[in-house]
Amino acid sequence: MPDQTAASRSARFADVFSLMSRSNPDILTIAHRGLWTAAPENSLTSIRDAAALNVEIVEIDTQATADGKLVVIHDATLDRTSTGTGVVSACDLATVRNARLRAGGGGQTAAVTDERIPTLEEALEEARGRIFVNIDTKYPRDLPLVIATIKRLEMQDQIIIKTDIEPASGHFPVIDADWFGSIPHMPMFRVRPGQFAEDLKLIEPLRAPMVEVKFSDIADLAAGRAELERQNIRLWINTLDVSHNLDFNDSRALVDPQGVWGTLAEVGTGAVQTDTIAPFKQWLAGHEKRNS
Repeated sequence: MPDQTAASRSARFADVFSLMSRSNPDILTIAHRGLWTAAPENSLTSIRDAAALNVEIVEIDTQATADGKLVVIHDATLDRTSTGTGVVSACDLATVRNARLRAGGGGQTAAVTDERIPTLEEALEEARGRIFVNIDTKYPRDLPLVIATIKRLEMQDQIIIKTDIEPASGHFPVIDADWFGSIPHMPMFRVRPGQFAEDLKLIEPLRAPMVEVKFSDIADLAAGRAELERQNIRLWINTLDVSHNLDFNDSRALVDPQGVWGTLAEVGTGAVQTDTIAPFKQWLAGHEKRNS
């Protein structure tokens, strides 16, 4: 069970829309694949541990097995994160569940744990009432099954679905989906140099409560701040080393947190996905104190 502090923090928000609203002044913390520094990534324990550290959102990955069961795993294959081998979508659920998760980020030298690869339903039940969930559906073909699972569990108010979009396309098929509007949707796109504000205006029909973007110039984010405020959009930035948002990454943040997370906060970032939860939360506590 999460600690009492985590439980009371979650209780502050009736649903994920109120969490993401810009009327909430907090910078949100997103645990990438759960808190995997002390537990296997995308495991039930990684979700539980993230909630216990007052993380607002846990990001998990899902995809379907050969027999149409949704499991929580990032890679196309079982090999890195578990004792199993083979392509996830070519294996049945029993084969996937027979594997054991490896510690942390996995790899052949990582210790084998007693944990199994969770089903999406198990992961969402672990998160229920404890922590909000951002689901990364690895393959668009699986999205209808993901939506059906969320609805069956009646967890629409705790979930964020994200999909890639192209702002300049002028066409956003997700608007026509039967779930659009009932489950929060977060568009993901790469900021066009010098055109972030314009990109945000182009996606206004999506009524996005939050956007996840990649950028090549930090000044672009600052230039979009007024438009973010006008549309009540929260800005999500990844500082994961693999995100390649210039050098605004976790490795540099461990040496210069103000230069990375502080600069992102200054240009209007309202949510940070990181692999270094404890250092980020420590910086965030100081940031909140300085700005209180």
